[in-house]
Amino acid sequence: MGHWSESLVDELAQRVGGSPDRDVLNDLLGRAARGLETLAGRTFHPARRTTSIFEPNRLPFVDIPDLLVGSTEPIEGAWAIPDPVSRHLATVLQVLPLDTPASGTARDADAFWIAGLLIAEALHTGRLSGDYILHWLGTFVEPEPRTELFRRVMNPAVRFNVPVLGVATNGWWFQIARRLIWVTSETEDDGRLIEPLMDETRTGGEFIPLAAVEAILIAAPMTRQPVDRAFAMRIWPEAVRLPLNRPWSKIASAIHGHGIPTITVDTISTLNEIACQVVLKGYWHGYLGSDEPALANAVALAYPRQVERIQRETHAPNTASAAATLLEQL
Repeated sequence: MGHWSESLVDELAQRVGGSPDRDVLNDLLGRAARGLETLAGRTFHPARRTTSIFEPNRLPFVDIPDLLVGSTEPIEGAWAIPDPVSRHLATVLQVLPLDTPASGTARDADAFWIAGLLIAEALHTGRLSGDYILHWLGTFVEPEPRTELFRRVMNPAVRFNVPVLGVATNGWWFQIARRLIWVTSETEDDGRLIEPLMDETRTGGEFIPLAAVEAILIAAPMTRQPVDRAFAMRIWPEAVRLPLNRPWSKIASAIHGHGIPTITVDTISTLNEIACQVVLKGYWHGYLGSDEPALANAVALAYPRQVERIQRETHAPNTASAAATLLEQL
């Protein structure tokens, strides 16, 4: 079966009119589709059966390719957590039980703010870098079993996760992990970014195709066991440059409606700006309602000078009202 974009060739040819070269149309559609998949973090495959072997390294959650809820036989000790918006899909699998369920939790928007602060901390302490992955491998994997680890990672069915962060606070569990992959010509493109870890400069001239997938944040309220909700977000470092040949306004609704939220981080942004971004992405992807007071509060904390100026120029009655005005323009 070809790429799903190939099914659009007839429709595009009809819209273009005349006798366009179908190979050219197919190539254009393929490139556009893969760009959308990279932005969405999903490949939108037709339903199919696959086998995955998870190595979470003591983290309770792993991210998975879109799983149709109820399509698998029950697996002891593993629970597919429905996506908070697309309830028929699961992008998070719980593979270990949590501690005693919490009696109460922070609101979702407040939890997203906490998640943003944790992401910022991981960024500024270097935990989101490829160097940290190599440090973890050198520290927690013995030299002799390391060859065996590489053999396992070479298996495309194995999803080996390197833990970056794991924290329980305010009734929520937060974790960040990066999956190792062995990149070959047969490696399936699943819409995720990858970072080579062992180029010639590290290995004395030998290229080892070991890479790490973009960091994935998973946040889940701990009120039940297994959890009934879990949010997954991708984390892109500042070095990512993804050229687009079409206006963001044309594809934003598709990405926000069907994609996994992507948090872009850099060392220039403040902790509050990164935390605000997580809250806003939660809102744009339908995880938070427009009536959530924390939205305006997050904007006010992240952009105090801009909010103060709007309040002064518009004579807004308070900071929250001015922040709401700024939020409408984002």
